[in-house]
Amino acid sequence: MQPYTPRAYIVAPPTLHILNAAALTKPNAIDHLAADMSGYHIDVSIIMETHLKQKHASHVFDIEGYNVYTRDQTKRRGGGVAMYVNSHLRSSLWNSPSEQLNFELLWVRVQSDKFDAISGTIYHPPKPIYPVTDLLCYTESCLEIIARDEPKALAILAGDFNSLSDNDVVS
Repeated sequence: MQPYTPRAYIVAPPTLHILNAAALTKPNAIDHLAADMSGYHIDVSIIMETHLKQKHASHVFDIEGYNVYTRDQTKRRGGGVAMYVNSHLRSSLWNSPSEQLNFELLWVRVQSDKFDAISGTIYHPPKPIYPVTDLLCYTESCLEIIARDEPKALAILAGDFNSLSDNDVVS
């Protein structure tokens, strides 16, 4: 029997901010978000229900000192996810080899000298247009790939799961 080896040695994980914005398109929403992120010294801000669409100019949602990654919902009103990563950190989009755009699930790799993390932002709407088991299987597949290919990276999954039970997500 092999001794237990921790999956990763993390000195200081990133500070997280999780928000269901119910529309970043509202007047002053970006200003309020920027103030919160700056005031609380946030490393990674996970945002659900951005309501962003391709018609929105992306630069309007930029926040100084942060890189932004988005996945817009294209098949219905509302939805959409975003992740803001402090620009003092290295960050890049992480795509699953079996990328599925019908889910509002965005993965971003975030690194510093103190940690390596792959963070997922998810929004599961109250009335999804897909079978729930498909989302759960896809999420599990992504996490298995991360564990296999990046065994020292911390995997973070946060968001709005609405009607999904905690037991379904954890199992």
